[in-house]
Amino acid sequence: MKKSKLSITLVTGFIAAMALSACSNVTSDKKAIVTFTPYGSKEKVSLITDDVYKAYNGTTNGVSKFYDKILEVLIRYEFKEKGFKGEMNYNEIEKWAKNQVKEQKEQADKNAKNNGTSYDTEWKSILESKNVEDETGLREYFIYDKEKTVMQNWFADEYTADDLKKEFLGLDATGASTEKDVKPAMPYHIRHILVKNEDSASGSEKFYKGTISEEQARKLFNVVETLAKGEKSFTEAALKSEDTSNEKGGDVGIVTNVASSIGSTMVNEFRLGLYAYDNLYDATNAADPAAALIKAGLGITDDVKNALPANVVEVPYEAFVNLNEYADVTADANNKKLAGGSQALYPRNIIWNKYFNLHNVFVIKNAKKADYSVLAKPSDEFDNLASNTVYDASLPRFNAQGYLVDEKGNVIVGVRSQFGIHFMVIEESMYDYAEFATYYDTKLPGEDGYNENARSYVNYIKSSEVKDYKDRADDITNAVKRFDQTYDYRLYNYLKTQVTIEFKDAAEGLGNKIDEYIKAQKVNNAYKQEQGLAEDWRTYTEMLELQEYNRDAEYTTKNAITGEDSPVLTRLVPEKVADDFYKLNKNPAPLTDTTYLKFTEEGEYYYYA
Repeated sequence: MKKSKLSITLVTGFIAAMALSACSNVTSDKKAIVTFTPYGSKEKVSLITDDVYKAYNGTTNGVSKFYDKILEVLIRYEFKEKGFKGEMNYNEIEKWAKNQVKEQKEQADKNAKNNGTSYDTEWKSILESKNVEDETGLREYFIYDKEKTVMQNWFADEYTADDLKKEFLGLDATGASTEKDVKPAMPYHIRHILVKNEDSASGSEKFYKGTISEEQARKLFNVVETLAKGEKSFTEAALKSEDTSNEKGGDVGIVTNVASSIGSTMVNEFRLGLYAYDNLYDATNAADPAAALIKAGLGITDDVKNALPANVVEVPYEAFVNLNEYADVTADANNKKLAGGSQALYPRNIIWNKYFNLHNVFVIKNAKKADYSVLAKPSDEFDNLASNTVYDASLPRFNAQGYLVDEKGNVIVGVRSQFGIHFMVIEESMYDYAEFATYYDTKLPGEDGYNENARSYVNYIKSSEVKDYKDRADDITNAVKRFDQTYDYRLYNYLKTQVTIEFKDAAEGLGNKIDEYIKAQKVNNAYKQEQGLAEDWRTYTEMLELQEYNRDAEYTTKNAITGEDSPVLTRLVPEKVADDFYKLNKNPAPLTDTTYLKFTEEGEYYYYA
């Protein structure tokens, strides 16, 4: 067999573990039992030699290492010998890799000074972190890493863009499933406004005894009032969101169901709360022919559905008004405190805990509060909102259901996470599947077929810079690439079609073993994705159940002064306490109803909790 002109630098952990030199030509010095021949060529290039095969055949991860090596050699051959040109060619990649090595040397020098060690110690640590032996190996590590990325990008953009996008979306324009090898990502495009409030209590108390500051109470009201009055668009209001999305007008980007055995990095209340609203509480979507497919793709099983509240929580707009009115009330008109000045019993915090300290999704309804005087539990009062009169008919941003919407008519959904209150809008739902081809189109201004008036993810922003549109298009491309954790296997199967691979002697049948390995990995990754999503739902629904238990638990107690029994109470303080104390702050006239709020002998107000 001829000596290959290709200098195949073997830099993966597999090769490093075999202690081969980092820059050796693969030749016929040792018997090659796996080779490939490029089409149009008679030269065979060695992939695996007999000694390498013997060293790893039968080991627990031997087949995966053979796969890694073959993929590496095929990718490197495309660049070094065939002159592959994606976004970078080989010479550009080599120059980039040399700069990366230079930066690593500078980092080693900096680490040595900071850690009080030697340059050699820190340089060795860097080499070990990349599983290479020397500077040449590190350079080749960077070369291959960039080659692989460039080819992945090309493969996603040029070779399988349409097919990958169909699998990513999960539904075609008719609502039929496009699922193939992996679970679809079921994308949502989301905007939000965050008003920060970290959990102020721990354990079970965080569900009913949280506190917020006067500033936070006013901020919550101001955001909702601004939206309700239509003074600003949702995007304009989101410029003051207390997270990094404020720079993009609250645009969170593309949210997917992608998870793993350890769950998603996005907070459950945000992502799963939106799924619950869109799939279970929106009557139009529930009747959609594709509803069953969408819910299955989002992990919403019957068990999940049964564990979630039957209806979405409706928070009255009046509660936001009261939150603002009560924000600074901590004493009555004579400066007497409530319950010794306990912050959890400040009127604003009673309102906060009842209406907003909720980890399940809520909508904001243009309604007055329920009549609490005839109800046993504060949580039951939400159920009475539908029969109440409109709070303020002059407010323009409420729809026919009475729900707060943005300027486009999208319902604004609220939820509380450990970070605060999220006000969220679904810009593109899975139920908009008929528009997916347009909405997730990556064409840019100036390209054939681009429509500047189309409703799309790319057109969400308006800019004079094509780069801004390109960044949006890249968001789509990257999301499509990342949703399949077995993406490299697609690239491997493609590269196999560009050459003739021969497995012989001891390696005969290895090709089939690699194919079986790839198939098993796809099945395993799909399982991990499904289990990860199921774990997210389990964690979320169990938290909601714990929240309900702790807010509704009933008890009685005794007045420490008089010894009399209290009324039947819940841990969630009755809203009447907040309202009555607010009246006492404005007018010191005695209360006519002292069921919950009474005087102690010292003259301060006493609440049984």
